[in-house]
Amino acid sequence: MDVSRAQLMTAMHRWGFLEDPAPDAALRWIDTFLEAYGQQLTGVDDAYPLVAALRAEACVIPALELERLRTRNVLFFLDSVGQYIDHQPELRALPLSQDIPTIAAEFGISKEDAFYAARMALTGAKDGPPLELLFPLLGHDRMLIRIGAVNSRLLHGRGLEPIQYGPDGKPFEPIRSQAPENE
Repeated sequence: MDVSRAQLMTAMHRWGFLEDPAPDAALRWIDTFLEAYGQQLTGVDDAYPLVAALRAEACVIPALELERLRTRNVLFFLDSVGQYIDHQPELRALPLSQDIPTIAAEFGISKEDAFYAARMALTGAKDGPPLELLFPLLGHDRMLIRIGAVNSRLLHGRGLEPIQYGPDGKPFEPIRSQAPENE
């Protein structure tokens, strides 16, 4: 079953996520949501947990995934991503496939680790829709709050010293920076 804009709009009114009448920005949000998640919806009620998670102020990052982020360079990288977000007037159509790796390179973080860290900080999940769709779905304030919360969790408590061993007893490796290659 394909979920239509009208069906999702009606459901979002019912769930208390959308005012009536819906402003144009909300309709663009719904269209973006359907582009990001439409293929996995079997009915409109499947959208509720996804919409609720996107509208929440925070996300839960599993403990071991948070530990992977527990390095100084990841902290600085996420802070720089927050600054990047804060300076964008519009979050649609950003060249994230180029910009995220460029920001990460400043801190010696690989492209793969950069996308992992950004996605984990913003959603608490390893996979999902492209960041190009998630950025406008989350919006400036929510992304800045989520990145700030992750950085705060990394800095407070144990600080930036990662665990030595994972639950399987094997040595645990957080995201490590790499020296830049000479060009």
